[in-house]
Amino acid sequence: MFFIEKDRMKVLFICLFSIFALFYSPITFQGEVGILGKIIDKRGTNYTIFTKKIFSENQWYSYKNYYKIYYNKYSTVPISTGKDVYLFGQIEDGYLKVEYIAPANNKSIMKIKDNITSRLYENIKNEEARDVLVSSFMGNLRDKEIFKETGTLHLFAVSGMHVFLIYSLITFFVNLLFSKRNLRLIVSTIAVSSYLILTGFTPSSVRAVSMLVVLNIFKLLDIPINSYNILGLIGYLNLLYIPENIFNISFLMSYAASFMILFTSNNVNNTSLKTLLIPVASYIGVFPLSVIYFGEISLLGLFVTPLLTPAISLLIICGLSSALLPWKALHSFSTFFALSVKKYVKLFTFFKPLTFNTKFIPLLLWSFIFIFYVISITHLSTFKS
Repeated sequence: MFFIEKDRMKVLFICLFSIFALFYSPITFQGEVGILGKIIDKRGTNYTIFTKKIFSENQWYSYKNYYKIYYNKYSTVPISTGKDVYLFGQIEDGYLKVEYIAPANNKSIMKIKDNITSRLYENIKNEEARDVLVSSFMGNLRDKEIFKETGTLHLFAVSGMHVFLIYSLITFFVNLLFSKRNLRLIVSTIAVSSYLILTGFTPSSVRAVSMLVVLNIFKLLDIPINSYNILGLIGYLNLLYIPENIFNISFLMSYAASFMILFTSNNVNNTSLKTLLIPVASYIGVFPLSVIYFGEISLLGLFVTPLLTPAISLLIICGLSSALLPWKALHSFSTFFALSVKKYVKLFTFFKPLTFNTKFIPLLLWSFIFIFYVISITHLSTFKS
């Protein structure tokens, strides 16, 4: 690359940054472990913990990773989002079985997330509706089967498309309130950064929000930007901080979807068409990874996703409003709408996901879809210009 590329200084910097990867080797743990970490999500007795250190074989290791755990035992100190904890358990084939948790008395800004979740649980009594509403803006859907069968599960995970919807809602209201461009950019940046508290700083949400924040900073400073380079830089920095993300399927799907979203956004000028194509682009991006990791894909999701996207935006508004406002009429509507969305998706479960014994055929099919999409969007961009 150094001798072929014209801009050799750029290649040199890329090589210097990449050299750190040569010194990384993944650590695997099995058997009894002690973990120091932070609770970043709580849904009843289900938790997500971000680890900082792991004690295994009489030694402490610095280890950053995410684990989903189940724990229903009594604790004198409440286990809530944002708490630093020590837990003891066993890791078997990558699954963490917890036997004991000791939470600290520390306070965290992530207590905001716990408070919003608790308020929503108090206001929305129906468990199914509550699950859909909470996951619409926090991710981590519990009842996944229906959405998985229809290929719409990614709509309830905080991904690039999801943050794009949140940011679109934020900018819509900010543009109504403020007239100055720079002030709008600053307020939007602060608002979307605050949204990370609700997601628990998951890899996909950090990546998507960081992308928007950097883009806004560059706009404020009137610096020419290349969104693809920024995406790559953020991904690299993310892996430097949490190397284990390279094995995280949600991390990989997030970046694949983000690349397709950027490609679509950069080549489609019509706002309405762009909003319609964003979920399609996201779906195309995660298609090959779904085949490789799960061995199945729902082609129906390609058609259902654009139809559901406006509903997801309304679900986000309903979920946040129901958590913040005490209006019973709003809670009733939110419950009705969440259940209606789930029933609507259920109508499409007759079309079962395609499963494959070989990955070659579905990946070949995806390559044709991908090429057709890229040519169509490129042609559309050329035609508009």
